[in-house]
Amino acid sequence: MSDSEENKTTDGSAGKNKDSFFRQHLVDEITLLVLVVFAYIGVAYTDVSPMRSQTYWYLMVPLFYIASLTTEWSNVRAGKYPWKSIIWYQTMQWLAVLAAVKMVFVIQQIGRLNNETTGLILLLLFALTTFITGIRMGWLFRLAGIFLAASLLILAYMERYLWVLVLLGALMLLFHHYVNHQTRKKHERIEHNG
Repeated sequence: MSDSEENKTTDGSAGKNKDSFFRQHLVDEITLLVLVVFAYIGVAYTDVSPMRSQTYWYLMVPLFYIASLTTEWSNVRAGKYPWKSIIWYQTMQWLAVLAAVKMVFVIQQIGRLNNETTGLILLLLFALTTFITGIRMGWLFRLAGIFLAASLLILAYMERYLWVLVLLGALMLLFHHYVNHQTRKKHERIEHNG
């Protein structure tokens, strides 16, 4: 094989590895984005219907667990961790989260937590666990954990001042309607006079 053919082969496999890396990275990012959105939905669902949201949060645990295993698969292929070790670690961690979710709902059912606080505590639980998972798995899960925690604070303040936000939104809609109405009247006058 000539040097130029060898360089083409090497460059081709390097390009494939690079594409594979970016593809896997994109899949990991999309996976974490979906998990974050599902966590937000869970908080809103808990505010509205805490009894029905229990099943939702119980299903979130295996969803996060599967996402963790899927994301860790690249570490297994690279030989960084043995597969049995990852399964054991992730299983124990997410079973502990499942037990904690159950405890949160028990505390809520005996009247010690209201609906809004229950959703926020569950979000905090998932934020912390996602961050801890990221300590072993990499920066993307740590970032998702930090993002969930920051969102928790934003949601806590938003719920507190939600009526102000709704009022501002309603005023903005009224102003927009008024401006559109005035613009339409102006165009009708121009067309009528022209």
